[in-house]
Amino acid sequence: MAEKTFPVKIGLEIHGYLDTREKLFCMCLVSGDRGLVVGGSEDMPNSRICPICTGTPGSKPMAPNVEAVKKMVQIALVSRSRINYDNLIWQRKHYDWADNPKGYQTTISGAHATTNAVGGKFKGINLTELHLEEDPAQWNPETGRINYNRSGLPLVEIVTEPEFSNSEQVIEWLKGLVLSLSYIKAVRKNAGIKVDVNVSTYGERVEMKNLNSLEKIRKAIDYEIARQVENFEKGIEQKRDTLAFDEKLGKTVKMRSKEGASDYRFIPDPDLPVMKIDKKMVSEIKKEMPEMPEVKLERLLKKYEVGEKDAKILTRNLELVEFFEKLVEFGIDVKKNMSWVTIELLRVLNYNKKTLEDEDVEILPEHLGELIRAVEKKEITVLKAKQIMNDFVPKSFSLKDHEEEIGSISREAVENLCQQVIDENAHVVEEYKSGKDASLNYLIGAVMRLSERRADFKIVTEVMRGLIEGE
Repeated sequence: MAEKTFPVKIGLEIHGYLDTREKLFCMCLVSGDRGLVVGGSEDMPNSRICPICTGTPGSKPMAPNVEAVKKMVQIALVSRSRINYDNLIWQRKHYDWADNPKGYQTTISGAHATTNAVGGKFKGINLTELHLEEDPAQWNPETGRINYNRSGLPLVEIVTEPEFSNSEQVIEWLKGLVLSLSYIKAVRKNAGIKVDVNVSTYGERVEMKNLNSLEKIRKAIDYEIARQVENFEKGIEQKRDTLAFDEKLGKTVKMRSKEGASDYRFIPDPDLPVMKIDKKMVSEIKKEMPEMPEVKLERLLKKYEVGEKDAKILTRNLELVEFFEKLVEFGIDVKKNMSWVTIELLRVLNYNKKTLEDEDVEILPEHLGELIRAVEKKEITVLKAKQIMNDFVPKSFSLKDHEEEIGSISREAVENLCQQVIDENAHVVEEYKSGKDASLNYLIGAVMRLSERRADFKIVTEVMRGLIEGE
């Protein structure tokens, strides 16, 4: 018997926090890392607020944040959407909820609105539209307290057509989207994305709100498909509902019946002028757009003949792949020395909980290039080079400025160090002579430490064995 299939349709509404300095309609800072937060904590509630973003009666919004508009344009270019230049009217989307201080959300969307961009396609999935809007506040249902730091943050909403058919397809597509958006630095990397997922099988579609992790999205989709199919087989009609996913229970729960556009009572915002997008600005942004991950990946595979595994590691981060390309320009045989980038450089960064794009990190490709060449010429050992790299964070340095400290030591010096270790560890030497091979590693390690990793490991091993066996 043929396996039964179900007509699954999945669509996404992706909300990304745009990487701007200020909020959408006021001058409150998006982040507290500029020293404006009491106690120095970015999480201090209600520390980045003003009458505008808290919805104080009588307050008026400022002109939209230009940074946010430019980020929206970048995203539209990535998705090959058609940008609407004129007649962009800000709408008031009304709803009554604790996180909404004004009683409405300001957005360029709605039943009769001209959105910022329409159409487009990303990795095989057609897009419906994308538009700017503001984020509501953060309401804690357990305490009833509201944190307005998030109120007014600039968001972009990307709406797809319902063309996904399973959770795996959704997850892979979202990974690709997040990676591409990181290349253009359009969304805040530490804020993640919020996704509303629409799922339909045999009846009306349901919307699962505010899923903020890939694993939660996967579980919610899989559960909801199974639930809808089971209900259909029982003869239960699926209505158009809004759901939340309860991770503890592992199931979706009903929040409310799904609203239509008319329920939100969209009206033009009288306090904001009609917005126009400058075509010259779009043209300039287009010229400055970086290559996308798939372009970088193809060049790594074909031009540089990098292995697929290493190529994928490099293209996960724009700064890393550009670092690699500059090493090529520096004349380094990157295919032979790939591990210095994909293993050692990432090791040092991860240990220090840093990335190449952090403002306080300055690691220059030419400095790593010098290090690699010094190893190849046997001027320093691999171990010493790795030790030097440990000091490349936050700022790398040239080997020319540390020649006395990092040069390899002579064979005669190695012999002296080996003899010193032998004299100080007579019992370990006897253990090795009696057949305990691990004891030799201890002795060699002691020499490497005394030489500050400047001794060549192979020479140390050879000399140590010769001295012990010659006794």
